[in-house]
Amino acid sequence: MYVPEHLKWRILIARILKSFYFENENSSRNLKRVFESFGRYLLGTTYDTFLGYLNKEKYDLSDLKLPSFIVTALGLLDDLRITCDHLHARKPNASWTPVEIVEELLAVVRERAKKSPNRKIHID
Repeated sequence: MYVPEHLKWRILIARILKSFYFENENSSRNLKRVFESFGRYLLGTTYDTFLGYLNKEKYDLSDLKLPSFIVTALGLLDDLRITCDHLHARKPNASWTPVEIVEELLAVVRERAKKSPNRKIHID
């Protein structure tokens, strides 16, 4: 089966999103949450297509790896969401400078590191 290069990247991103943000407690609801929070915007697909990307039998991409900077950025998506929520609460409907965003992101990452010191971003 021919799979274009851009589709391979989308499949790998879907799988990384699942590995970072999926929780086993309620698998169907958690997959939907991962898709609604990140997959819809990053992949531009439907939920059914997102689920298809996760099917390792259909798409065997075990020989491909995403660059480490993309994996790291995907691991920080939840921190970025929290950062934007904090900034929006302080200055609704305002534009923020990159410096403000980075300072708030560092504060969020430090705060989350204190709560769970073993949290790591896995780079394959």
